[in-house]
Amino acid sequence: MLGFILIDDRRYEHTLSFLAGQGHLFGEKAENLDFIVFPFVAGIDENVYDDEYFAAIKKDAVIFSGVRNDYVMKKCAQYGLEYYVMMNDAEVAKKNAVPTSEGVIEYLITSRDSTIAGSRILVMGYGTCGRDLAGRLAALDADVYALVRNAQKEALARADAVTSINLSQLFAYSFDVIINTVPSTILTDEMIRRLGGVLMVDIASKPYGFNMALARSLNEKSALLSAIPGKYAVKTAGKILGQYIENILGGDRNDI
Repeated sequence: MLGFILIDDRRYEHTLSFLAGQGHLFGEKAENLDFIVFPFVAGIDENVYDDEYFAAIKKDAVIFSGVRNDYVMKKCAQYGLEYYVMMNDAEVAKKNAVPTSEGVIEYLITSRDSTIAGSRILVMGYGTCGRDLAGRLAALDADVYALVRNAQKEALARADAVTSINLSQLFAYSFDVIINTVPSTILTDEMIRRLGGVLMVDIASKPYGFNMALARSLNEKSALLSAIPGKYAVKTAGKILGQYIENILGGDRNDI
């Protein structure tokens, strides 16, 4: 098949390499393409990728992006094109959690003067990334807690032998590290000040979990580590995306 990848992320370089290895070719003219991979995060130039461009795309072409692009989604609906958001797929997110967790662990090892073993670490959120990260930290002998907001996530944490807490219990414990995985504001500025300079890491997307500027003013090692797989283990992360695209193009979702 003939494809086109608008590379805005180092992962995409390896996605292209993987797909080329599967026999796919690459071009640029919209009317010839069987699939298009739009930027992972950044918006696209709507003056270039305009109505004329989308109208020229073959109706059986498949369109992808890393995260949801509202403009691309609108145009695909308008012109009857099949559109897939790669990070919305549960298995892609699960596989992607591995390089994400490894990137966080690398940051903690290189940014602190204490071992992960024995550290009291709070993971805010217990979705795909939060659960994978909590498990890997626990395997390194950290004392791991999970901030959860519903009974289902509390049950998952309990099954994983991770202590779950809710927001009202936050100050009943002391933590060495707090890691946010939820793309929603959870901690107020007053809460951050009360935490007294704990190392805080945010790996979520906007609007993030707390005021990072304030967290950094209290602890300079606090960090926003968004899009970790685009910076760490990019070959593995790119291959994950390539496998997803290959499976979609082949009509087989069983191995995703």
